[in-house]
Amino acid sequence: MKPKVTAFGLAALLALLAGCHSAEDLNRQGYEKASQGELDDALALYQQALEKDPGLVAAHNNLGAVYLQKGELELAEAEFEQALGLEPDRSETLSNLGMLLLRKEDYRGAETRFQEALLYNSRNASAYNGLGQIAFHEKKFDEAVENFQIALNLNRNAPAVISNLAAALSEKHEYDKALNVYLRLLKMQPNNGQALLNAASCAVLVQNYDLARQLIKRGRKQNVPGIEPIAQLLPTYKPLPLETPGTSTQAGTKAAPAEPAPAPATPAETPAPH
Repeated sequence: MKPKVTAFGLAALLALLAGCHSAEDLNRQGYEKASQGELDDALALYQQALEKDPGLVAAHNNLGAVYLQKGELELAEAEFEQALGLEPDRSETLSNLGMLLLRKEDYRGAETRFQEALLYNSRNASAYNGLGQIAFHEKKFDEAVENFQIALNLNRNAPAVISNLAAALSEKHEYDKALNVYLRLLKMQPNNGQALLNAASCAVLVQNYDLARQLIKRGRKQNVPGIEPIAQLLPTYKPLPLETPGTSTQAGTKAAPAEPAPAPATPAETPAPH
């Protein structure tokens, strides 16, 4: 007969196991959980790390990044400020704080933090992405493209930056370049409906109708909202059969292609624990 493990017993076991790990180990485990999207588990591990070592700067920074992802801005800001109190020149924390200020629409404060982050680490991709978002907000699209491109050169596997770059190129009416960037994003995220919609829009605008049809076909399979108005802009538009679920076939509907929009402000990449 197998022994039964109660919820209380399991919690006690986990607490016992946590006691066997150093603060650095707990911080590292939290980072792994956060990377897998398990934010609640990551939060608990970071908190345990800080109980063992309240001066562990990386854990304060990483805990703040989790709070930021969860939308708990005040708690995130408190953790970032504690990290900077211990290590004022920590570039990753400065850019994280900049992203938080972007969420609050404090663009000047965010810009200051991003510039400070780059002062201490000129290769901070997140800081360049943040400066690009500020430039995009101010409709300085040349500057936005420049910053997003630098960010992407520093971190080539950042979907949010790729999306931001495509959006800025679209605002400059450089739809051919935007299309290539959206196609790159779709290779990374084949089920990204917004990227699929925007890529189809760009394909129509550059009159690459064969590609547009392929993208629209994919959009229909994925039931992407807004794909039918794009399809109606094709020279030989054929409406979907009425029995096809999840689509709209209103006669005579005409709509301009959806203009690509920038991705929402996102937390900077959580730095690897030290």
